[in-house]
Amino acid sequence: MLGKFGILVAILSLVFLFFIVISFGAGAFKRDGVKPETKRYLKSVNILLIVVAAVGSILVLFL
Repeated sequence: MLGKFGILVAILSLVFLFFIVISFGAGAFKRDGVKPETKRYLKSVNILLIVVAAVGSILVLFL
């Protein structure tokens, strides 16, 4: 089984992978630029991912 740090690495890598997929799907990597609505959406997704990563880290490290 994975130890605490293995689980932490798995959580953080999944969060990073989710960030890449959502950004790619929203068109953040296009050369044309991003619409303001998309920027707000990506900002909200980033905040959500930071919260998920922080809660996951706290749960893994302190429990």
